[in-house]
Amino acid sequence: MRNLQFLFLAILALHLSACTSTPESQTPQIQPSQPSPGVTAGIELYMEQRAQVESVGFRLRRAAVTQCAKQNRSKPDLGLIVWSLANFSNEQDRAHLQASFDLTDSVTIALAIKGAPADAAGVNQGDIVTHVNDQLLPVGKGATERFITVSNTAARNGPVNVRLSTGRTISIAPETVCDYPVLLVRSPDINAAADGRAVAITTRFYELTKSQDELALILGHELAHNILGHLKASAPNQNKIGGLLDAFLKSTISAAFAATLAPPFSIEREQEADYTGLYIMARAGFEISAAESFWTRLINSTSTPQVFKTHPPGPERLKALKFAIREVKAKQNADVPLEPSLKRHQ
Repeated sequence: MRNLQFLFLAILALHLSACTSTPESQTPQIQPSQPSPGVTAGIELYMEQRAQVESVGFRLRRAAVTQCAKQNRSKPDLGLIVWSLANFSNEQDRAHLQASFDLTDSVTIALAIKGAPADAAGVNQGDIVTHVNDQLLPVGKGATERFITVSNTAARNGPVNVRLSTGRTISIAPETVCDYPVLLVRSPDINAAADGRAVAITTRFYELTKSQDELALILGHELAHNILGHLKASAPNQNKIGGLLDAFLKSTISAAFAATLAPPFSIEREQEADYTGLYIMARAGFEISAAESFWTRLINSTSTPQVFKTHPPGPERLKALKFAIREVKAKQNADVPLEPSLKRHQ
């Protein structure tokens, strides 16, 4: 699948958030000298979709952690995404977020990723965080960044105590997962991508999936590209980044998306990612048979030709997928370790 170089612009916000992130960390921000347009139209649906993407992504990142650790690309993660009204300057956005989410200038839980440590510990969407390990958090500008810095540092040393505005303190034991954040990119394009530092799927491609298994198929494939070293990450251009990045600026992301696509990977690398991704899916507990049904459905669909600009379908590739599914299922039935053998596969 194609490499989205513009994702490097999103990496700053995500790498500030080794355990946590902000939901507006996905697209290039308007230059500070320009008026900030409204960016939150459709945010309710976006956050529902992102909750699914983050949950499936976390399971995959957990399942592949051994491979990622060998690359020194693993990290302790709480499974939290935070935001604050102070992250948004447009008055219409602020009014929208106050009405829909009761958002204030305090550090607020946007998502406690389902199945991740914070969710298991009892943290909920909408909780307001006042302290991390007894360190008082600021309110307003810089508050979410401070939470991210403090919680990331604390997670490297063990359980993190998060105090809520209700007075309740919750201890969260971080879990080590792959250090490849998962992005849901708001775009009408049908695409998914890996760039050596993150994994991404567009909202339009997400909408083509019919189950968590199918979503895991796409994200697992992209995660495999990163694990297999099919591309090298470049450093983000700091001159193009201005603080937190807006997630909902559709016109900007569509232009960036269209302008920065790279050529598809070779069919050999696509097949390697298919093969390795199936093993990651299986270890994470997803149904790998979804691979055959998903690609067959898209191949037979006349409404999704765009996807094959970046996903060469071909009978040979589908044949290889079926072979890999039989191999993985045989290992599952034999109760042997689910480890791919790329040399044998090739």
